Amino acid sequence: MAKLLEDACILVFQSLLPGIKQLHKNDRSMKLTEELAEMQREVINLQKEVISLKDEMQQAQANSVSSTVKQELKSYATVLSQNCSAAIGTKRLQAAMKRASAPATKEDRSMNLMVFGLSEAKEEDDAATLRQVKKIFSQLGEGPTAKVCKRISEKKDSRNRPIKVSLESRDALLSLLKKAKQLRSSEHYSKVYLSPDRTLAEREECRHLYKTLRELRRDNPDRKYWIREGSIKCD
Repeated sequence: MAKLLEDACILVFQSLLPGIKQLHKNDRSMKLTEELAEMQREVINLQKEVISLKDEMQQAQANSVSSTVKQELKSYATVLSQNCSAAIGTKRLQAAMKRASAPATKEDRSMNLMVFGLSEAKEEDDAATLRQVKKIFSQLGEGPTAKVCKRISEKKDSRNRPIKVSLESRDALLSLLKKAKQLRSSEHYSKVYLSPDRTLAEREECRHLYKTLRELRRDNPDRKYWIREGSIKCD
C-alpha cells in the first residue's frame, strides 16, 4: 500500500514537475522582465540627465559666446572709432600737405618785365613806382601800357626792391628788352637793368649762362661771344 502510495506520489510529482518547471520559468521570466524594465527606466533617466546636461552646456556656451561677441564688438567698435579718427586726421593732413606741395597754377610771365636797380623812395606807393618806370620807358623811346606795376617782396633794408611790370603785349616787352642796353649810357639809369620775368630755375640757368660767357671772354679775348635765344654764340 505504501509502495503504491509512493508510486502514486511519484507519478503525481512527475506529472506536476513540468508545470512546476514552467511556473518556475515563468517566475524567473517575470523577474527578468521586471529587472529589464527597471534598467530601461534607469537608461531613460540617464538619457534625460544627459539631455539636461547638454542643454545646460549649450546654454552656458551660448552665454559665453554672446559675452565674447559683445566684448569683441565693443573692442572692435573702440578700435574702429580710434582708427577712423586717426584716418580722418591723416586724410586731412595728407590733403593739407598735397595742397601745400601742389604746384601753383602756372603764371603767364610772357608779358612781364622786371626792373632792377631803380631807386626806391622811403614811402613809395605803386603809383609813384609806375611814374618812375614810365620815365625809363620814355628814355628808351617807348610808351607801352602797364597793366600792373609794383615792387615785389617786403621792404627789409635800404636795398632797392625789384619791380614787376605787366605789359599789354609780348611785342611791347621784346621792344623794351632790345633797347635795354641803352640805359648803360644814361645819366640817371646807368645802374638800372631790365630783364624778362623768369622763374627761380630760369634765373639760376641765366646766371650760369652769363658766368660762362664772362669766363669765355676772359680766356679768349681775341674772340667775340654773345648770348642769343638762351645760348652762347661766337664768331
